[in-house]
Amino acid sequence: MTKSIVLLLLLSVSTICYSQSLYTALHMNDSREYKFGKPKQIIEENTFYSPSHTETAKNIKVFDVAGMLLTEERYTQDGILTAKLTYINDTTRHLKRSRIFERWLKYGRGKEIASNQYDEHGFLTGTIDSTANGKIIDVVKIVNNSKGDPTELVLFDANNNPTGKETAEYNYDKNTVVISVFKNDGTKVTSDTSKIRFDVITSSEDKSNYNQYNDVLSSSTKNLNGSVNLYEFEYRYDKTGNWIEQKIYKTTLKPNGKKERQLDRLFKREITYR
Repeated sequence: MTKSIVLLLLLSVSTICYSQSLYTALHMNDSREYKFGKPKQIIEENTFYSPSHTETAKNIKVFDVAGMLLTEERYTQDGILTAKLTYINDTTRHLKRSRIFERWLKYGRGKEIASNQYDEHGFLTGTIDSTANGKIIDVVKIVNNSKGDPTELVLFDANNNPTGKETAEYNYDKNTVVISVFKNDGTKVTSDTSKIRFDVITSSEDKSNYNQYNDVLSSSTKNLNGSVNLYEFEYRYDKTGNWIEQKIYKTTLKPNGKKERQLDRLFKREITYR
């Protein structure tokens, strides 16, 4: 299962990426933080391993009474607050209306606002990114199919000049989407395949690659140079059925046929329910 997606951020000088990729637009209103129950707060501790060093970050996520993400604070491993995201939600239709993104940088504090636009069906049609003073940074315009899934995304700068485009081709029987990224001159940069719905396992998928909670057990990512990274997942769950520890191993097949696993990421979560 290939999950690597190249964002339009590569084609833009925008300082953040909110719905500036078709993949993000497709999953804009998914509830990916949990599967069961209704959390009030989730504290995450994410550790990333490399041959040279280990880095740990902490996130604190707070949810509203409807179970939608309300705020997210991001901290360094030293406990320094670096960013805060605040969401304005339509809890009736379960849609994210806007997001305020605050960052604490070395030379001061930055604040940007992303406002989402929807049609009468609740389909996401675009996003406007602006500064705290209302100055437009960039604009995203989205075309959807009859199911409400985005088929085309175009990014415009503050002067309404197009700077890049993404397109999507869906295979609903296989629950996959092929997302292609193009430069402004029409040159294709890359194409990647991902799942359309992560809470669904179709008949064409290998069910043995998922556990009883429908969490994936192995995956692969394709690098720009054509090489492939293989990963295996291990989980520990709370009594509600949400994982509270996830270990991701990078696996390598040796010439002698033996498989070597190296811990690549360790995610821990402390979930408080309503």
